[in-house]
Order: sequence, then structure tokens, then C-alpha cells
Amino acid sequence: MQPNESIKNLYNRLLDITNGLLGLGKIFGQDELVRKLLGCLNDEWDPKVTAIEESKDLKTMEIEEFLGSLMTHEVKLNKKSANLVETKPQEERRKDIALKSTHKEEVSSEEELEEEDYVLFVSCFI
Repeated sequence: MQPNESIKNLYNRLLDITNGLLGLGKIFGQDELVRKLLGCLNDEWDPKVTAIEESKDLKTMEIEEFLGSLMTHEVKLNKKSANLVETKPQEERRKDIALKSTHKEEVSSEEELEEEDYVLFVSCFI
């Protein structure tokens, strides 16, 4: 499977190849076509391939049922990737900034008066 190729296009390419081989005398059964299509799928399809292999009997599976299952999954994958594309610009717009803080101790006039009063008070007793 080529990048960004749809299941329909993949199936059409496989049919072109099998029709050419049919002219040479090679006949493919539906189970062989299903297996060939499963083998052509990208890595992102591995979970779906595994699920189909484990849950269905590939020898009796109709090609139409198989293609319908793959096309449904393809729609879900496209919707998921479209949602990721929509959320990315929002994340890119939000930029984190770091602010540098400084701490400057200011003594208020009240605190200065309190210190002076304290000094006067202590000096009276000494």
C-alpha cells in the first residue's frame, strides 16, 4: 500500500494485477484475494489485520464483506487524523513563556518607624 492510498485504489490495483494474471492462466480465489489485500496493508493497519485474522474465517469470507470492513476502518482513521490536524494549530498558537522574577525588598516607612521605636525603647533600658 502506498502512502495516502485508499482501500478502493489498492483493491483496483490488485484487480488489475490479478486480471493480467488471469490472462496468463492463474486463477485467484476470494480467500487468496483477501490474504493478498491483508498482506499489502501498512503498519497502521496492523491492529485491524490482527482483529480480522483472529475473528473471521478468511477462507469463507466474502471479498465485499472484507472490503466493507476495511473501508469503514479507513473512514475512522481519516476522521481521527483530521481531528489531530484540527487540534494541532490550536496547540501551536498557544506558546509558553517564562517570566524572570526579581525580589526586591522594600522597607516601608512604618517598618522603619517600628525599628526606630524599638531602638529607642531598648536604649532607655540600657
